[in-house]
Amino acid sequence: MPTREGTVLLIVTGAIFLLATNLMSGLLFVLNALLVALMVVGVVTAVRPLGGLTVTHRAPARGVEGQPVAMQVTLSASRGSRFLVVEDGWAGARARAFVPVVHRGGAATLALSPVPERRGQFALGPTEILSRGLVGLVVARRRIDTPERITIWPRVTPVPNVVRAYLAPVLDGPSGRRTREPVELYGVRDYRAGDSLAHVHWKSSARRGALVVREFERPTDPRVAVVIDLDRAQSPARLDAAVRAAASLLWAAREAHADSTLVTWNGAFAEHAAWETAMDWLAGVTPSGPPVSEVLAAIRERTQRHLIVVASSAAIPPLPDVTPVVPADEAGPYHTLVFTPDGQVQAC
Repeated sequence: MPTREGTVLLIVTGAIFLLATNLMSGLLFVLNALLVALMVVGVVTAVRPLGGLTVTHRAPARGVEGQPVAMQVTLSASRGSRFLVVEDGWAGARARAFVPVVHRGGAATLALSPVPERRGQFALGPTEILSRGLVGLVVARRRIDTPERITIWPRVTPVPNVVRAYLAPVLDGPSGRRTREPVELYGVRDYRAGDSLAHVHWKSSARRGALVVREFERPTDPRVAVVIDLDRAQSPARLDAAVRAAASLLWAAREAHADSTLVTWNGAFAEHAAWETAMDWLAGVTPSGPPVSEVLAAIRERTQRHLIVVASSAAIPPLPDVTPVVPADEAGPYHTLVFTPDGQVQAC
């Protein structure tokens, strides 16, 4: 299609042709022919470079919502091409780069960093290549599809201190405290009065020139199940907030080395224990389940874990061994969680 300059040139060419016809002026016909030839050059030099191009992608299988995804796009040219603009990515996340030249028989590799605005599972592409030719009067486009897909995980934000403090007994547990009993070696530290000489690490003490002792800890094994509310009555925006909250909790549990898992109920009990499996599931989940009260009743019969519920409202039935954690509707990007120990939503 013609650019703005090309459109102006077409209008001027048409006007000169009409004027030349009315005046029967040979000079105007010559000028008109020159303008037509210039337009033809613009079309040919814009379209021809796109015919000999092939595209290959190199993109990660996963990305994170709101964070740039590093992609590589390689253009191979059988004819040689100049002044190209390459756009690639997926729906809702596209990036562009300028390619000054791709030599005949050669290749050019571009680094693109599209930023995904939302979680989900997307098809990469299409790759769109734009060429303006030598004179910039025409823009030619070529689209190349790709079978590759990418999964965008929900954004993970730091769990607010008030929530972390409330969950600390669950995630860390009394069994995670360091002890001097020889259960599992944790490391060494400086000797303090009252430490047993049997725990002195003599080699390290000799190197330091001061006494150091072995420090031990018991293995931790808190069993946590994060439950997300998939009530089909909630809005997609509410579910997105709940998904980010659940992902943040799973990350906090992972950092605390807790035995954590994501459990769901949508007519059947499902468990996602592996980190990547849980995040992949959260990336594509939709509001398609029953109310959270029915979910909790069904899940409690099938697991003995401590339940941490991420819901779309504070309407969580009073069940034993359940910690409700609710995402805030209007929370900022770094305050996506609120917690409701007494049933009242409190912003963090």
